[in-house]
Amino acid sequence: MMIRKARKEDCSILYDMLKEILLDMELDILDRLPSEDLKTLVVDSMKEKGYRYSYNNALVYEEEGEIVGCLFGYKGELEQELNGPLQHRFVKYGLNPEISFFPDKETFPGEWYLDSIVTKKGYRGKGIAKKLIASVPEVARNEQENIIGLNCDKNNPIARAVYEGAGFQKTSEMILSGHVYDHMQKNV
Repeated sequence: MMIRKARKEDCSILYDMLKEILLDMELDILDRLPSEDLKTLVVDSMKEKGYRYSYNNALVYEEEGEIVGCLFGYKGELEQELNGPLQHRFVKYGLNPEISFFPDKETFPGEWYLDSIVTKKGYRGKGIAKKLIASVPEVARNEQENIIGLNCDKNNPIARAVYEGAGFQKTSEMILSGHVYDHMQKNV
């Protein structure tokens, strides 16, 4: 077992894991591009440091050399800026560069935002998400943030239990892609 910073060569695997979350969010962009084009578009963006889902913003959990969990996070005030690399690639696929992959604001300035966390099917229920979350306070402190924020889908009691067990508390509600989420925070 090892938690480490992601590397460029991990991007395709990270996308395959992240796709589950994107599908759950029912993002409009998923209907606008063939699946393989979307994967190419996102993986190419992941290889840039200034993207929301950049390898540079990811931690991975490895077990016996296989990535079985990952999380993405960044400083909250960078949220809109971090969408740029993907949006610039939209033109190549005949999409309007003004389209936003994530049209709704998800985070707040002054918090380190845990954007996404996912454990590979077959490895769930083994505490991998808890271990990844436990590594976040150090990352946040290294980026001079004292608060970690995240959004939890109201219809995901398993995730809520994990977040509450890690010390997160609901601070507000947000509507993201038509779904209601609790915004939760934790002081580090």
